[in-house]
Amino acid sequence: MKIGQILFSYLPNIGGGENYVYRLSYFLEKKKNDITIYTTDFSLKNGGKEEKNAFYCKTTFTLLRNPFSYELLKKLRESEDDIYHIHSPWFLTSLSATRVLKNRPKVMTVHSAEITNKNFKIRILNKLYHPLAQYSLRNMDKLIVLSKREKEILLRSFSISRKKVIVIPNGIYLDDFKPSKINNEKFIEKYKLQEDSFKILFVSRLVREKNPHKLVNSMKYLKDNNVEVILIGGRNGRYVDELKRNNDARVHVLGKVDFDELVAAYHTSDLFVFLGTWEGLPTVILEAMACGLPILTTPVGGILDIITENKNGFFIQHPIDEMNLANKINYIMNNADINEISKANMEKVKTQYNWDVIANKILDVYNQVLEEYK
Repeated sequence: MKIGQILFSYLPNIGGGENYVYRLSYFLEKKKNDITIYTTDFSLKNGGKEEKNAFYCKTTFTLLRNPFSYELLKKLRESEDDIYHIHSPWFLTSLSATRVLKNRPKVMTVHSAEITNKNFKIRILNKLYHPLAQYSLRNMDKLIVLSKREKEILLRSFSISRKKVIVIPNGIYLDDFKPSKINNEKFIEKYKLQEDSFKILFVSRLVREKNPHKLVNSMKYLKDNNVEVILIGGRNGRYVDELKRNNDARVHVLGKVDFDELVAAYHTSDLFVFLGTWEGLPTVILEAMACGLPILTTPVGGILDIITENKNGFFIQHPIDEMNLANKINYIMNNADINEISKANMEKVKTQYNWDVIANKILDVYNQVLEEYK
């Protein structure tokens, strides 16, 4: 089967959608399918190596990190894939791809059905864009969401047939996250971390809506010198510079790291913190769970499907109060049964979020759609 994957940004840019498409494509190829990625050169904004089988089409213009590309439309018109998989309705690439591929088999993964960002500009743009997202969603043959809650939010927010929406969660390739003692030691030494400290790991794009500054600022309420915060994620600029100027030696802003270092970060840390305001089912949470970390996160999107309070981790509500966040961390450090949570998280990911199983489910959706076109 020839499958076209369409998304506004791809590797080497780091993000949940990018990682989802990379891993899905890897497993689809293992099952003897041909994959082509259609994306924009917005993905290369911060440099890095282009991935194979990917067209990085020239960006014509961007609107608040939302790129549009005439070249991508041209590529899609000329393409001859059997089916197309578009990722999220919130981007101009998705909208334009929907129109160009109007009479061709296509599905969409909605990576987040809910926008809870309090930024006024984002709220207004979301309201204005709503009818365009509606157009994209209604013109898909099938819609994939990452959780049951996301499905209900989508159905409540848009006029879509319930039968069209299928729940298939995100996945993890467990072999990628095996521990390495050598890599762990190198990671500690390279970034000058304390060997015996309680390490709090944050992995996400380092942008304001992901709230890494809330975690950094909460440290002023944690007087324990045996605590360290590690921030990993792509994005440069003024905001990251502000994070680096926090004047707390316990905070380490690493930015983008190699994958081996990311795995080492998971295995040398004690707690994973994720503070997004609107999410589907973040891959980084599954990665952290696969490495045995308890989770402290916000109760949004598909996160509620995988995290049970006190069993897999803990919740912090929006708007995030920094003192309350520090108190939660202090409680976890001193009162939580981290060993039991660690065992539960590793078992849950192993049995429920294996990418090989997830890819088969998505292939079934493709086949359903193609059958309807015969």
